[in-house]
Amino acid sequence: MGQQFLAVILDLDGLMADSEPLAKWAWGQTLARYGRELDDQIFRDVQGMRVADSARIFCERFVLPISPEQAMAERDELFLQAVPTRLRPRPGLYSLLDELVARGLPLGVATSGHRRYVNLALQTLGLDVRFRAVAAGDEVERGKPAPDIYLLAAERLGVLPNRCLALEDAPLGVEAAVAAGMTCLAVPSQWTAAIEFPGAERVLPSLNEVREGLDNLLGL
Repeated sequence: MGQQFLAVILDLDGLMADSEPLAKWAWGQTLARYGRELDDQIFRDVQGMRVADSARIFCERFVLPISPEQAMAERDELFLQAVPTRLRPRPGLYSLLDELVARGLPLGVATSGHRRYVNLALQTLGLDVRFRAVAAGDEVERGKPAPDIYLLAAERLGVLPNRCLALEDAPLGVEAAVAAGMTCLAVPSQWTAAIEFPGAERVLPSLNEVREGLDNLLGL
């Protein structure tokens, strides 16, 4: 094809889906039941993590009188109910995916979200038929920043990791993709815009800029 990359693997939350406001709301409501308040910095610290890992951190930091499993269940009850009506795509997503498909590049998803949520989110955004492979956080032993999720996505695509271009919005995700042997572009969300992205090949402000620069980016 005359280009280095044979597939593109994208993160879901914060990269394709503007899901952080919903997640912050759901966690905030859950913590409020126990008299705790979620501030922006603590929420920012868990960007890119699996919900189960975030739940453990919140239970420890806020000394919650419930287990991480219960915290996750209470958060999920609120979050999953809101997804079908409140989840939105990030600007430029559909045109970027259209362009990648037009170039003959198979697409994959590598997300920390659990499969139940991932299926619902992709369906809500009309993306459930766009991707050849999906790897979810509850399908691997280790979440990001470990490379497991990206390695599973590449395996399901049938493409060597070093021939995959990854797109991420969080430093933990970039670290995971790079650890898997992939080149990774960072497209920060509102929650990660002020954070540095060591390991990212480039940091781009929007999905539209990714699409506009594909000729150069695919030949990195």
